[in-house]
Amino acid sequence: MGDPATVIDQYRRYVQDGRLEISEVMASELSDLLLSKKGRTLEEQGHLVTALRDLAKIQEIRTKWKESRAAASMLVKARKRYVKLLNSNGMRTEAKASAKEEADDEVQRGRVRAHEGALRAALGHWKRARKVQPQLIEAYWRPLEAHENIKSSLKGAGKAGLALAKILTSVGPVNRIGESFQLQPENTEAQPLEELLPNLSRWLKPELALPAKASVALDASKRELNRQIASIEAGEQAANAKLQAAIDTLQPSIDYHEYSRGGTS
Repeated sequence: MGDPATVIDQYRRYVQDGRLEISEVMASELSDLLLSKKGRTLEEQGHLVTALRDLAKIQEIRTKWKESRAAASMLVKARKRYVKLLNSNGMRTEAKASAKEEADDEVQRGRVRAHEGALRAALGHWKRARKVQPQLIEAYWRPLEAHENIKSSLKGAGKAGLALAKILTSVGPVNRIGESFQLQPENTEAQPLEELLPNLSRWLKPELALPAKASVALDASKRELNRQIASIEAGEQAANAKLQAAIDTLQPSIDYHEYSRGGTS
């Protein structure tokens, strides 16, 4: 089938072009080929992890829930094996990074289970994702989405609402990247706000019956996010606070013009 890295690059280009059927076939064949090979090298195990992860996501896009769930299940074992191989080869940093990818994988598994209507299973995957990466925001708002779509109500989503409100106010401030506003937690995926904020507004509607305590907390978080966006647009808040802080640390502590006039001792 050719070099696995080349195959991965090729089917990913197909995904970008919207050619999902051929990309699925290629990712599936590569996964099967690597799975059938005994005594896989470290590099081959890494390619297997990538191929299975991509396959699960492609099948999710194609709404092939059962197939995506199966690929994701195989990914769990492949990723664990890969982490062990990395550690045994003294690649501790790489092993830690690979282990953290479990969080995104669990979020993906949760999305698929939610589409299948399995709320309890989906919530379990997102709970695991939060344990692995406590600041992964998607793992906090997906439960509310699932409750709404599966139960048509947020009556049982009080704890999820409180958890979402807490994470939204703890990973700030809001940043603007180009024309997009987002939250950027440390060492994890950024969360765009353009779609999340309308969802927050909808989840706060009385007809969805989010418990009062969670509703109050989530409304306060939404208001704070909107306040920061308005402040950025008005020039009252840095568009990228972390970048601005880094720049500020580079500012000279001595005024050059004052120094050139002999104003310092």
